[in-house]
Amino acid sequence: MAKKLAIIYGTGFGNTGLMAKAIEEGARESGLDVLIKKVDEATLADVENADAIAIGLATYKGAGMPSVIKYVESLAKVPLKNKVGTAFGSYGWSGEGPLFITKVLSSYGMSVIDPPLRIKRIPEEEGLEECRKLGRLLAEKLKK
Repeated sequence: MAKKLAIIYGTGFGNTGLMAKAIEEGARESGLDVLIKKVDEATLADVENADAIAIGLATYKGAGMPSVIKYVESLAKVPLKNKVGTAFGSYGWSGEGPLFITKVLSSYGMSVIDPPLRIKRIPEEEGLEECRKLGRLLAEKLKK
């Protein structure tokens, strides 16, 4: 059975959404079964049933999107130890959102890809290729 990746994200202007879709492409090409959802549609079960999770969020005013942070904090109730995790996101000035999520996922005992993938503003083709690479890297880590 194929390993599962859950991509849960919040997006302000659609940039983090573009990143999420490119990560999904890379992961599917590598044989992963991918669930992709916006944070307001996501449940704890989405992550519980996955082998790896990728959390995406935009950085706004020096912090991550509150809806995504709240969701990730609620994951403390889910057994995540040893699952593979990563954070990603678009930002305008500073990009702290994915850094914060990386710390939280690590605190849950996950095997986290650090540093997280951060792209300034709109991801161009080069940035989208970085996202596809991240999807392939997640697949590689799950095959080990």
